[in-house]
Amino acid sequence: MKLQIDYRARARSGSRTGRRASVEPPERRRVAPACVRPAVTLLLVAFAVVTLVTGCQRADTQRETTMPQRPIVEVLATHTPELMRVPGVVGTYQGSLADGRPCIKLMVVRVTPELREKLPRTLEGWPVELDETGEIHALGDSAR
Repeated sequence: MKLQIDYRARARSGSRTGRRASVEPPERRRVAPACVRPAVTLLLVAFAVVTLVTGCQRADTQRETTMPQRPIVEVLATHTPELMRVPGVVGTYQGSLADGRPCIKLMVVRVTPELREKLPRTLEGWPVELDETGEIHALGDSAR
């Protein structure tokens, strides 16, 4: 003799306990195979990482593409004294990027990761590039 269970009645009785019971019999319930769960988790983690990385890149791009408000000559004149106080910086000048756009060039003794961290990537909307020149010394008076 096979026992007949009324699953709908079981679902109604489960609602009194605060738990919701399934109306479907156990053999009809859809359960994701064990191999699908890790794949879904991996996809969610990959999506989160991609979202974070692209979000950070967009923030950097927006920061660097700000339109300059003042002429580059004024920005250089304002910021050169403070930039020259950074150990390793030996000069500043107006240069141009590979695509021809104007930029602020910082002459440095040696480009190091520590120095890159100390120096800005943009100044008032103008891009900043490092130019490794080595030590610069004043020459003697050639008029004599």
